[in-house]
Amino acid sequence: MRALLFFAILAFVVSCKEQPKKADEAVSMSAEALAEQGEKLMTTYCYQCHNPNTSRESMLGPPMIGIKKHYITDSTTKEAFVADLLSWMKGPKEENSKMPHALEKFGLMNHQVYPDSVIIGIAEYMYDNEIEKPEWYQQHHREMHGSKDGTGHRHGQKKGDQ
Repeated sequence: MRALLFFAILAFVVSCKEQPKKADEAVSMSAEALAEQGEKLMTTYCYQCHNPNTSRESMLGPPMIGIKKHYITDSTTKEAFVADLLSWMKGPKEENSKMPHALEKFGLMNHQVYPDSVIIGIAEYMYDNEIEKPEWYQQHHREMHGSKDGTGHRHGQKKGDQ
């Protein structure tokens, strides 16, 4: 009986020592690797409906650059954007949308069931990185926003993002 108790305690101690190592590995993941992971998540989960290579007429939802421009302003923190995207994905509602024209054109997005980690990875990638624009996006932006050309810098957007 003592031997069994000894091995149970030993197994517990060994397993506890493994946890910090895994956490350290995640922390040591480079910014480039995290960005690559976020981009892959966005391509896999979002581009079925939000693909920037789809024609304007064939889009099933607004392009991801449009989502970014409507949800991220100069005062939007990464944490706030991640929270907004998580909330939206858990239950899209018209009253929570910041894209009334997209609602008119595409209707309300169907509820998608993705793990929080996927949504967080996508949101963080969108916030920190340049998002590909469809060829037609600049003209669409001018049509929707008049003389504004969409070149105003917003936090989290690089020059090519605008």
